[in-house]
Amino acid sequence: MSVGEVIVERVQGVWVFTLRGEHDISIEPTFQRRLEQAFDAGSTVIVDLSEVEFMDSSVLRTLAYGAEQAARHPQHDIGIVAPPDSHARRLLAITGIDKHISISNTRADALAAPSPD
Repeated sequence: MSVGEVIVERVQGVWVFTLRGEHDISIEPTFQRRLEQAFDAGSTVIVDLSEVEFMDSSVLRTLAYGAEQAARHPQHDIGIVAPPDSHARRLLAITGIDKHISISNTRADALAAPSPD
């Protein structure tokens, strides 16, 4: 089992959360708190799931929270990086989150996507 880690960095004025390894409910409080901190700055957030080996519904709940915040507050935006045919991409499609959050195949694509004004 590959213990999960979350790396948060600022790239081109955007907060990028990179999740690596396996993520379960133990990540949810920290992940959501860090997401709230980024949103408190009225920022765009990209959650990169390219290196996720496993994630459960707690990660999906936090992503849904991010989508809700972005929908309610025009100064917030959230996008997800999930390569085609990845575990993460399948879960996003099965749960319908991909209908509410922009999904990019690569980090470069996500960073190039236009932000709301």
